Amino acid sequence: MIHSSRRVIADRLSLHDEMAAGDLGDARLNARRNQVVRTLAQHPDCGFPEACGDDSVTEGLYRFLRNRRVSLEQVLEPHVHASAERCRAVGDVLVIHDTTEFNFPGEKARAGLTVVGPDRQAFWMHSALAVSADGLRAPLGVLAATSFVKHHRGQGARDAPWRERFQDPAKQSARWREGVATVRARVGPAVRAIHLMDREGDSYELFATLRQQGESFIIRIHYDRRLDATESLHHVVPTTEWVAERTIAVARRDVRHKAKPAHRRHPARTARSATLRMAARPVTLPRPEQCGRDLPASLTLNLVYVWEVNAPAGETPIEWRLLTTATVHSPAAVEQIVDWYRTRWLIEEFFKCLKTGCAYERRQLESLHTLRVALGLFVPIAWQLLLLRHLAREHTDAPATAVLTVRHLDLLRVASTRPISPQPTVGEALGAIARLGGHLRQNGEPGWLVLARGMQTLYAMEAGWHAAERARSDQS
Repeated sequence: MIHSSRRVIADRLSLHDEMAAGDLGDARLNARRNQVVRTLAQHPDCGFPEACGDDSVTEGLYRFLRNRRVSLEQVLEPHVHASAERCRAVGDVLVIHDTTEFNFPGEKARAGLTVVGPDRQAFWMHSALAVSADGLRAPLGVLAATSFVKHHRGQGARDAPWRERFQDPAKQSARWREGVATVRARVGPAVRAIHLMDREGDSYELFATLRQQGESFIIRIHYDRRLDATESLHHVVPTTEWVAERTIAVARRDVRHKAKPAHRRHPARTARSATLRMAARPVTLPRPEQCGRDLPASLTLNLVYVWEVNAPAGETPIEWRLLTTATVHSPAAVEQIVDWYRTRWLIEEFFKCLKTGCAYERRQLESLHTLRVALGLFVPIAWQLLLLRHLAREHTDAPATAVLTVRHLDLLRVASTRPISPQPTVGEALGAIARLGGHLRQNGEPGWLVLARGMQTLYAMEAGWHAAERARSDQS
């Protein structure tokens, strides 16, 4: 039975109960996992010793992270399972695929990581985040997460010929195709999934594979392609043929702490309102020379071109070219495709929450294995914070029970310095949580750190409430 995403989110289990449903094959490991999840959810941005507050608890956490019988996939499994269940309950979902780099400072070598600069090492995660396709656009959870490292070829080494790189079965571009296959295996055939990818997913091989498998997608293209003797993909849709116009809010983008290649892909920008125009038409892509003969000789897809008009001086105008299987038969259909693609920013927020709200890149762990296990613990915590902030930003008037339990709201009423209404909204609840984290109204929207600290205080209050209840039960 299909339910509204609002009901599915409101009816979900607590994070602790969701993760406790997983089985690591050992009752002691399960118990340790449950304790670790509870501890980290209460203190997501604190160092491990501070979060644990006790030497024996800290040692137990490190033993869990170092245990070779525990892996990222095992730890994350109950969250992935619950996310897939939420997708099946909703029916139509957007699945956002993307890769992020986790960068760790320090002179000491960490086993298994890639050296990316002086005193810096890294590994990468490719993940798929499910979001409801309705107006709520509620994050439903992570459906896939794989980590990988990159191997340097050594100074002076040359790239292999492009044909050899393309035919390499271990090429990293395969992670996009494998991510879609993993999602389909997870959610089953009944879920209508629309896969969203940025320019890294621009691959004829990927387009053809997804079409053959009956998958729907919206992928932003990077490469220009010759369509015939007179037209190329970047010039086939003239700006005079626009069918829809929309004004959107564009968030500020800070690139000071990002690598230089990221500056070119995503240049810095100030927050502003942007007027976008949209045009669309079918296009037929011939098979590139480097692709194997097992792929179709051509593919017919729909191209949606989006551009900003009258961009402020000094700002890079927004410009997207999206290839999609979705129909473009009306202006409303074109606008929906653009709105779906704009949902892709949620995975960027998810990564920010991991790195800032959960302080993941500040973790002093000695190896790729321990970092991967820790990542499996933090991913569900980051999803829960993302869900709360997204609903508070985009759906301020939604009932607070969509993201918080009745007990959480009762505790907020006790702790809040301002009155909370009998039936509070998500926006009202988020404001109370942010104040618990030390947020001041004049500082603007609460960031990930202040939100994480507010949730930390709320969870600590809940733990105290449970302890008091147990004490009363023992005395009765």
